[in-house]
Amino acid sequence: MKDSTLVEICRGMTKNAPNGLKAEILAGIVGKEYPALMSELSQQPGHKLGAEVMLRLMKASDGRAPIHFMAQELGGVFVELSPCAIPAHGLTRGLVECVKEFGEFMTQVARALEDGSVTQDELHRIGRDGQEALTAILKVMELARMAQRD
Repeated sequence: MKDSTLVEICRGMTKNAPNGLKAEILAGIVGKEYPALMSELSQQPGHKLGAEVMLRLMKASDGRAPIHFMAQELGGVFVELSPCAIPAHGLTRGLVECVKEFGEFMTQVARALEDGSVTQDELHRIGRDGQEALTAILKVMELARMAQRD
């Protein structure tokens, strides 16, 4: 949906919820009357979709399109962790660190290639960030090996 707005994406997610719930049901779950929610999603005068309602809609519909859109608009990506992942577990923290390091690596490469040539300083930063990303991956691999059950 190129050229879509965040509210349009929320409207589409609500009308065609990934979990199959009807918009009328979703309205009740998020604490809104159906006509009021539809007015917010249609950007009727005097009606605005609030961030809290958008979050409740994403949870109620199992939809992630708005967060993917926002991440893309900000030059990033949204990576959803498995619902069974234990946030405090070292392996999960390691996976999050891998994503962060890889993102920084990708950013350095993209910046370096913007003008079509790579300077020595840019090459150094790419090497440093690439090594940090690889180190984070190796740490996760080792944590997984340590957690292996016989």
